[in-house]
Amino acid sequence: MKILLTNDDGIDAVGIRSLIKGLSGEHTVWIAAPDRQRSAASMSMTLDLPLRAVPRQIEGAALAHAIDGTPVDCARLGLGNLVPETPDLVISGINHGPNLGSDMLYSGTCGAAQQAAVLGVQAIAMSLDHRDPVHFETACAVTKRMIEIVKRHPLPFGMFYNVNVPDLPPEEIKGYRVTGLAMVHYNGVYLRYEDPLGRPCYWVPRGKLPCDPDEDTDYAWMKKGYVTVTPMGFHSERLDAVDLSDAFGGEA
Repeated sequence: MKILLTNDDGIDAVGIRSLIKGLSGEHTVWIAAPDRQRSAASMSMTLDLPLRAVPRQIEGAALAHAIDGTPVDCARLGLGNLVPETPDLVISGINHGPNLGSDMLYSGTCGAAQQAAVLGVQAIAMSLDHRDPVHFETACAVTKRMIEIVKRHPLPFGMFYNVNVPDLPPEEIKGYRVTGLAMVHYNGVYLRYEDPLGRPCYWVPRGKLPCDPDEDTDYAWMKKGYVTVTPMGFHSERLDAVDLSDAFGGEA
């Protein structure tokens, strides 16, 4: 297959470099990734500055560019300008840390995959548990299996697979679960400091807690040692579940 890799941790991150090494023997691999850390960029785009794409020589990659933009910028520029033809698949990751539940609303990893999906390309967002994960070989093995899943079970337009992998050796993975998203709450109080001139400044707080009692969620299953797979993205199949027939005085 022809695969475009991107991420939100930057082109030099261990996760994407592990994927390049793991996939290049079987597939044609192209890279369009941020030139630095761009986590939590969601689906933001650069609108008021030009983008620069610097060619990079990376072993295993047929073509690679480091881009001074967001993950979505990278997906768009890669698909629209930088690769010689439309790839069969876009993989965003391997992210350093999970993208579980409502994480996906903020995730640059998921944002890049979503962007590829709405441009009509099959896409996977790959994430590995913990901020400093160790077992990238496990995530690479899961990625290879997901490539085969995509071949047999392509998603409808605008949807992508969000995959989260426990940071465990391959033999300790208990299995796979196709599951929905958990609701995760974040600490909402920013940390207040003063700069050297005595002016207040604020730093984003760390920490989050699942608040969903349902055990059939991505958060619950991954913490039990399972790879979680959640099809998600832009679609309107559930529009009929919202009844607004009386909301607009008969004008709807």
